[in-house]
Amino acid sequence: MKKLLIGSMILMSTGCADFQKSVNENIKAVNAALTPKNSSSGQATAQVRETGTITNEQCKSSVGKTKSYFEKLVGFKLNETNSSGYTSFSESYNLRISDRKDRLGGNFAICIISIDPQSSKVTAYSMPT
Repeated sequence: MKKLLIGSMILMSTGCADFQKSVNENIKAVNAALTPKNSSSGQATAQVRETGTITNEQCKSSVGKTKSYFEKLVGFKLNETNSSGYTSFSESYNLRISDRKDRLGGNFAICIISIDPQSSKVTAYSMPT
């Protein structure tokens, strides 16, 4: 009877240890899945760099920046061939935002910047939804 009782105690303790280990592993997996990889809160975040794109924050702070600044960011020259609107009064460019999604959840969020050709500085920006 003692052997049976001791044997069942050993089985229960190993079963509890395995169960606790399994629970701990599952909790870690759930926490890893729930932890955001890229926060878009008011805190400073790492800039997402993709060729030909800018970040959401770079778009918001674009007024007053120069055309050459944006050419360095996107990696190509901004001219009439890649402009969405090019007149003697303003130049408009549609730049893709790398760390933001459009309202349908796709990766086509854009920043439209308007540049004054006289000063080569951004005068306005918009981010259509």
